[in-house]
Amino acid sequence: MKKMMKIANTIAVPCLVLSIALAGCGDQTTTTTPGPTEDSTPTAASDPVKDLKPVELTYYFPNTPQKDLTSVEQELNKILKSKINATVHLKLVDWGTYDEKMNVLMGSGEPYDLAFTSTWSNNFYQNVAKGAFVPMDDLLAKYAPGLKSAVPESFWKAVKVKGQTYGVPNFQQATAGYGYSIQKAVADKYKIDWKSVTKLSDLTPFLEIVKKNEPDLVPFGLSKKEDIFTKAPAMFGLEALGDAITPGAIYVNDASLKVVNQFETPEFKSFVTLMRDWYTKGYLRKDVATLKDMEADKKAGKNAMTWGQIDNDTVATEKAGMEAAGRMSNANKDVPSYDLQFVKPLLTTDKAAATITAISATSPNKERAMMFLNLLNTDKDVYNLISWGVADKHYKKVGDNRIETMKDGGYQIFSAWEFGNMMNSFLSEGDPKGGEVDGKFVKMWSDLNKNAAPSNALGFVFDFNSVKAEKANCDAIIEELYYAISTGTVDPDKYLPQFLDKMKKAGADKIVAEKQKQLDAWKAANK
Repeated sequence: MKKMMKIANTIAVPCLVLSIALAGCGDQTTTTTPGPTEDSTPTAASDPVKDLKPVELTYYFPNTPQKDLTSVEQELNKILKSKINATVHLKLVDWGTYDEKMNVLMGSGEPYDLAFTSTWSNNFYQNVAKGAFVPMDDLLAKYAPGLKSAVPESFWKAVKVKGQTYGVPNFQQATAGYGYSIQKAVADKYKIDWKSVTKLSDLTPFLEIVKKNEPDLVPFGLSKKEDIFTKAPAMFGLEALGDAITPGAIYVNDASLKVVNQFETPEFKSFVTLMRDWYTKGYLRKDVATLKDMEADKKAGKNAMTWGQIDNDTVATEKAGMEAAGRMSNANKDVPSYDLQFVKPLLTTDKAAATITAISATSPNKERAMMFLNLLNTDKDVYNLISWGVADKHYKKVGDNRIETMKDGGYQIFSAWEFGNMMNSFLSEGDPKGGEVDGKFVKMWSDLNKNAAPSNALGFVFDFNSVKAEKANCDAIIEELYYAISTGTVDPDKYLPQFLDKMKKAGADKIVAEKQKQLDAWKAANK
């Protein structure tokens, strides 16, 4: 995720926030990358709009609260009213409370129509097991032919459970390459050899420089939402099965596909020992174990360094003839960064399910919800409106496909990866300069998606149903102890054995055994 993350960009995350099973790899049938598509009007909407009964949709997604969400909703509804005779209520929920909000909403049975879901937020596979999302193969075929053909088949594999499709995956910058970002000002000022890093522990001397000389900066940005071990298992040579919090993972290079409890591995012990060292030296925030997200710190430019999903780093971007502002600039354009990838991209099923939109089983408007999803993925105006806001109010055009967001405009979410096909997106100030020329940047990340190495378990989807109770028990233990250990807040020599013992009693071994059973069956069927 471009961001993720910001993660996020993430996130961002991007993510973002940021990896994903894509076309052109392994034995996948799709070998070309889909391009931006024109609006494909659904079959049911080919009749005059007046023949469609007006409906109101509700759409939940996480982000930082925005002052002018109302304007975006109003402009979006003008388009939707004319195309599918619908309006949508944008239910933006703060990152830190999104999981809790969705759990309460689903538990109550209150009707709603659409929601963001993933392997790391509002857990997709767990929600499918609970019956929270509607199977949508028939809906896709009837109401969203443009959407179905615009996304590679390899993406659709990741959102199938027992042969049925339960979500619409986003086509985005999503291969699982990882590394870190450092503020350019910090690296330049102290002549830090930022390109020399090959693993997290290599950052320790850099963090010490910041700690001694920059009291107003957090040496290393981290929070619960940006937990490294569960969000980036590939950093430790591991691959999640289903999601990275539930016990049961495989080693990336293990062709035998032996499932292990990732929290019992030497890699996890080494990681939490490193985090303990960083925490006691003051490299992390004191409240890191309870900090739900670090969006405020990102926007304020307070993190000297962070980890992230990094697929096209500064070195690769500049080599391709573009000028990279860096991932940190996604949250604050005045804070450019150097980004370095030290874990190569890998195509994994959990990353293919990293950004999804699902239709609620309680939705009274499932057909119209699918029509909306079709527009969100195939109509550039709809997609860019929800991603970037209203032209000349929240952003200004500075090129044919490039914008600059307005800091005080009231709508700056920097999460284009969250909503649909990113090939339809404008480039913003966080994207490399020159990337809009001949579609250079889009081609770069789409080619990366195609050429990344495929996982040995690509296409395997874990079914939680037979271990739902054990899953819930382990989730409770994770919330109780895990984040204190993974952030170094407590001594792992004392608390890690307690954590593992409680996980075992909660049913971790049963979950691992069930994952192995299902994975063996999948392997036999896919020889």
